[in-house]
Amino acid sequence: MPAYTYECEKCGDVFDIRRSMTDESQVVCTSCRSSRVRRIYHAVAMVGASSSGGGQSQPAYDAGASCCGGSCGC
Repeated sequence: MPAYTYECEKCGDVFDIRRSMTDESQVVCTSCRSSRVRRIYHAVAMVGASSSGGGQSQPAYDAGASCCGGSCGC
């Protein structure tokens, strides 16, 4: 079950709630019990992206090697 991060608009507390992706029940602040909360979305990391690669991403694996680069022999 995924955890979602929320911020309370009343007291400013930031907290995580573990809940089903289909759960649409109201979320309340774990500190002050206010229902004035908003969900915080986090940026997703890009695998193989390079900050010095001129905007071009590198492949996550070498097509000529095994799935993990060959170091474990898989």
